[in-house]
Amino acid sequence: LKPHRLKPPASRAPLAPSSALAHAPVDMLSARRASVVAARENVTEDLRRKWQAAFAAFDLKGTGVIDPEELASVMQSLKMIPCPGEVDAMITAVDHDGDGAINYDEFELMMVASGRDRTAGGKVGFSHIVERHIKMGDVANLITSECTNFVDSFCREHVSEYMDLPHPDEKIVEHKPAWFDTFKMFTEQAELTMQTVMVLWGVASQKNFDEDFLESVQGSNLLDGFLKLTDYEHFLNRMRAYVHQQETGVVMDTSVMTHLPRPMTPHTRARTQKRLSEIDMELAGLELKRNRLVAERRRLIGCEVEPITTSSLKRELEMRRWKEDVGMD
Repeated sequence: LKPHRLKPPASRAPLAPSSALAHAPVDMLSARRASVVAARENVTEDLRRKWQAAFAAFDLKGTGVIDPEELASVMQSLKMIPCPGEVDAMITAVDHDGDGAINYDEFELMMVASGRDRTAGGKVGFSHIVERHIKMGDVANLITSECTNFVDSFCREHVSEYMDLPHPDEKIVEHKPAWFDTFKMFTEQAELTMQTVMVLWGVASQKNFDEDFLESVQGSNLLDGFLKLTDYEHFLNRMRAYVHQQETGVVMDTSVMTHLPRPMTPHTRARTQKRLSEIDMELAGLELKRNRLVAERRRLIGCEVEPITTSSLKRELEMRRWKEDVGMD
């Protein structure tokens, strides 16, 4: 994906300094300003924690404020190329005390106001960049949870086929054909799972991935464990952990053997989030069954599922990390 230029932020009347907003009489404030201050009291703790984490990520120098240089650096890391003067304009639009930087109080008021302003196509400017930053972190975690759940469900279903798998310290004299056949089933269903969740969260279409999503996954290593399982030896090692649990009742690694419900899709409105959760729970069961049936049907007609998405994502992440190691942009 090519870097994209942002349009210059829409002009808007600046809010009064936040310290003044908190104490000024309501009749001195416009209806919009008053509503923003009131809405600030209704921000959930979960959302506020995300804003605080985003503010810390933007505050590269750790000074407690975000200056134009820091905002420009974050935009570049998100593959956003600002137009001349755009960064300064973004800062000025929400810099209530006129010091040329954004403190957390100003930052939070900006995010509250942007969440209430859905005209002209939604968020623009600084708040749009913040939302992109937060969204991709959430999406990376959500996709990782989806993939983890698939792995756990598959391994539990097929662990009986690996009960005679030797201990890691013992040399495998001969690999049973059934082990590899099951591994092939796993890679097919893993590919379909990856395709499904990528489309579900709107970050990819087989070989093409959202740039911000790649940045988030690359920095967090969230999907590395799942992608490694498409290699036979890594898959066998994971199955050994399930065999060990089946034989002893002791979980060797709880971090990779925990089945979770489909994670809740973040949304600012509780009613919408509840409905999304209901839809996601129903989809989770349907998609798991669908992927199994599609993989079996493809095998029966001699057209096996090729690991297009998983292989492409693995190669993309490896290339980006190599470039980072050798100092290439």
